[in-house]
Amino acid sequence: MKILACALMIACGNASLTMWTGHVDQDHLIQPAFQHSLEYTQDGAITYWNDKSTQKSGYIKPLYKNTNFVGPCRHFEIGYYYPNKQPTYHWGIACRRDSVWLVQ
Repeated sequence: MKILACALMIACGNASLTMWTGHVDQDHLIQPAFQHSLEYTQDGAITYWNDKSTQKSGYIKPLYKNTNFVGPCRHFEIGYYYPNKQPTYHWGIACRRDSVWLVQ
């Protein structure tokens, strides 16, 4: 298990959603799912994405609001699935800035 946090990453921001997981080529699928999920879905609701060409897939699940940042901000869980490998799960906080949700 890994926690998405700036202290653990080279750079903050949404690149962290894909750069540590081997899903960089799926960014065009993950980012829209991430934005939609945090903007429109209720806490606990899951938004799935799937790359049929590589068989990689995953989900984004908003968990609850966070009031420690200027926001709106939400805690989230994201899971990544790989063909023939164990899935990985990550948790983090994202806040909306200029109509875009960014990992804090």
